[in-house]
Amino acid sequence: EGTMKRRITLFLVILLLLATTTSASAQAYSFSLDREVVHVFWNSDGSVSLDYTFVFGNDQGAHVIDFVDVGMPNGNYDFNSISADVDGHALTISSDFQGDGAYGFSVDMGAYAIPPGATGHVHVVIGRITHMLYNDENEPKTYASGEFAPAYFTTAHGNTDLTVIFH
Repeated sequence: EGTMKRRITLFLVILLLLATTTSASAQAYSFSLDREVVHVFWNSDGSVSLDYTFVFGNDQGAHVIDFVDVGMPNGNYDFNSISADVDGHALTISSDFQGDGAYGFSVDMGAYAIPPGATGHVHVVIGRITHMLYNDENEPKTYASGEFAPAYFTTAHGNTDLTVIFH
């Protein structure tokens, strides 16, 4: 009977260790977007160019930030005009968008992924988005209107120092 109790105890300890190891490896993303700066360039042909700088703070014990999903204002962006970097080191752009909204792309952080407890600066440029300016209904040859909302991350927590500059 003593041997059976030891076996059951050993089995329970092993089961507990396996459960602890499994839950530790299944870390969730947990981060703040400390700062976001976006330069919006309104072009004479009615298109827009965007230049983003994101500063992410990855929480201690969180999943490494290995991808950054960047939402777009519409689906009329030139995928081939997109570039991203970390301190001048080029990153890969993917169409595998997992973020909020209907349109966007993903930045593969690769070797520049942001580890838990670290801060990372990600620079993204979108060279051309069309269908962003609209003629005024009353005076179409004189006035135009535009709308813009910056990319956002509903999974981020805390406050963001957000700057939007129109050019």
